[in-house]
Amino acid sequence: MTLHIVCQVACLLLLFGPALGRPEPTCESGSRATSPELLQHATHAATRVPVINFESSASEALPNVDRPQAGGPPDLIHIGVLLKDFYGADLHNEQWEADIVVMLQWYDPRVSGLVPKDQIGRTLSEGQAKDLMWTPDVIVTNTELQGRSVISTSFHISVDGMVNKTQRLLVKIKENFDGKEFPYDQQALHVLLASASYMTDDVQLVPMVTANLSDIGASSFDKSDWTFLFHDLKVFEESVGSLKKSRAQFVMHVLRDASPYMSSTIFPEIMIVVLSFTVFLFPVNPGFAMPRVSSAVIAFLSMLTISTRTSAMLPEVRRGLVWMELFEVVCKMLLFIVIMLNILVETVFHSWQQPELAKQLVFELRLAFPVVAGLSLAACSVATGKHLELFCDAVRSALLLVTAIFILSVFRRSRNYASMQK
Repeated sequence: MTLHIVCQVACLLLLFGPALGRPEPTCESGSRATSPELLQHATHAATRVPVINFESSASEALPNVDRPQAGGPPDLIHIGVLLKDFYGADLHNEQWEADIVVMLQWYDPRVSGLVPKDQIGRTLSEGQAKDLMWTPDVIVTNTELQGRSVISTSFHISVDGMVNKTQRLLVKIKENFDGKEFPYDQQALHVLLASASYMTDDVQLVPMVTANLSDIGASSFDKSDWTFLFHDLKVFEESVGSLKKSRAQFVMHVLRDASPYMSSTIFPEIMIVVLSFTVFLFPVNPGFAMPRVSSAVIAFLSMLTISTRTSAMLPEVRRGLVWMELFEVVCKMLLFIVIMLNILVETVFHSWQQPELAKQLVFELRLAFPVVAGLSLAACSVATGKHLELFCDAVRSALLLVTAIFILSVFRRSRNYASMQK
């Protein structure tokens, strides 16, 4: 009896076993198929192979992430830089800010598959371009830390395989200014570009012939104290140890407008020297001793105050003098000479009791000091940035020599005056 029951169960499993492991047929809408027509339709739907549109998927497929000529010659990247706006240069912090547009162009035949059939080109965002195509990864390399802000980036690809990248940047660039002739200096503002990922064997930069500084960029200097002269774009190869890079250098040559510094610094310093000369116009009397001394000392302190403000405009670390410092050194020397000669006149008048000689000295200084001061200040106008230290030492030595000769002559005349009185 038991054997008979086991045989019946085995027969049932053989007949209905495949149906038990198969899922219930459903229609395309997801409901259970009950009627014979729905069962037949569900069966065909379950066994139908999905059709893949290879053309549409190929247009969105990720191409080879390697460069187009991998294993062969380097890829040529045509580069151009445009200046959109200029925000000024800071000589003290050695940096300048601008709004620039960087344009790149290269050939990659693989991008033709990214363009739809009914179009000749396509524009991609930066995120899409990184996912779908190869990019040379060219960046500005001489910016300050956190001194680069990307405003917009777009890639335009065409069916012939040309790729054009346009990127607008706000940059704060570190610059080694040559301030030797400040405030009459001429500077070269550099924008250095290179690939952050590829060496010279893989990527080489080539100047873009059609790229040129637009009139808008040149006119943006009108809002600053700089005048645009000319610009240049060149490429070069840099080899430092194992680092071998192809770099592009965009240079803008600008000239500083010195008129603001003339009105705020140079003219006030000349006026202080002229006011110090009025010390010799006071009468040589005991009642005018204090005004004479105070006028000379106050003029010297005023010059020190202005020179402190000038030092704040110049780089903190620099080699040698700049022209502005040379001019201020000459002015300080003239003011120092005024103080020393005024003390000499007071000594002759009050200590040596030789009023006639003191009056003679004041008369001579009224004539000689404007000549010496005028020649000294005029000589500064012909000084250049190459030999400023030597020129400064020469002018300073000449002024001290002339002053020493005058003081020695005063001592000699004082002895003669005393002997005549005896």
